[in-house]
Amino acid sequence: MSLCDANMKDKVKAHEGYADIKCTRNTLKLLQVIKQYMYKNGSEELHTIHNQVMSTIRLFWMRQEKGKLVQNFRDKFTAMQQVCEQLGLTIGQSEQGAKAVLKIEGVMSPTTEQLLNEKLCCIMYAN
Repeated sequence: MSLCDANMKDKVKAHEGYADIKCTRNTLKLLQVIKQYMYKNGSEELHTIHNQVMSTIRLFWMRQEKGKLVQNFRDKFTAMQQVCEQLGLTIGQSEQGAKAVLKIEGVMSPTTEQLLNEKLCCIMYAN
């Protein structure tokens, strides 16, 4: 918190869980709140779709740089994944995506089993 500027300190202190964080001295939760405000640029309500797309692109374009520690990459990836989750994005194959693939294949009213099979095929294909 000592490295934050005055604006960030005000935002963190205004957070609904700040009193509890301060009382318990939960530094990990404090860091999580700081990261949450760091990745929010104030326009998340105005440009929700754009922020979702850009966050997804940033997540999937992340690469571990040569000579960098795996732990550092993991921390950056986890932080970016949390940003995506806060924006309402889910990582993986969705039911809507499976329905779209089945629709292309000519299945207009897929059964639960067809949806599950399509989702599993997509996951196995991605791996």
